[in-house]
Amino acid sequence: MVDRKFMPVSLFSYTNRQRLLAVLTAFMLLAYPSMGNTATANDAGEIVIEGASAEFDKTNNSITYTGDVEAKMDSVAITGEILLVNLAQDRVQLITTSGNPARFTQAASPSKGRANDTSAAAEKIIYFPEDNKLELVGNARLTQGSNVISSPSISYDILGGEVEAGDGAGDERVQMQLLLPKINTNAAQPDSVVEE
Repeated sequence: MVDRKFMPVSLFSYTNRQRLLAVLTAFMLLAYPSMGNTATANDAGEIVIEGASAEFDKTNNSITYTGDVEAKMDSVAITGEILLVNLAQDRVQLITTSGNPARFTQAASPSKGRANDTSAAAEKIIYFPEDNKLELVGNARLTQGSNVISSPSISYDILGGEVEAGDGAGDERVQMQLLLPKINTNAAQPDSVVEE
């Protein structure tokens, strides 16, 4: 008599969803062993992506995640409805997220020069991990602390904190809402001011 407790389980006994998850996991472990150690401009980090489903396209060397997708990397999170990961030489080259809207968040890190949280929303967010840059396309909005930039498109350098909005030709309107310091109306007037 065979003891079923130690019987190996075949892929064919799984449901379709379990089979897809098992195949994708096996593929990721065997074909892309370095993917979990994706390098960024500063140091190696790990990108963890979750979604309702995932499909690997061997021809285009890409993985498409759909259904309430979330990608997490250190202090950064990107969410949307569809997330496309483009791979090259076993490394993540590009992450394109779309949604209504797609969102990006980055926690403040005073030790790294980021005093405020940063968040962004757009119809499409393109993340370049090697360069640590974002392209926000379609109803783009970037918020750092109390400062807000809105434009049809925004480029954001995550490490440098540099922002470019609009198309460079002046065809797109850019709106900025900046926090001004409070003016102290009770401050003493300088000695050089004499009332007459």
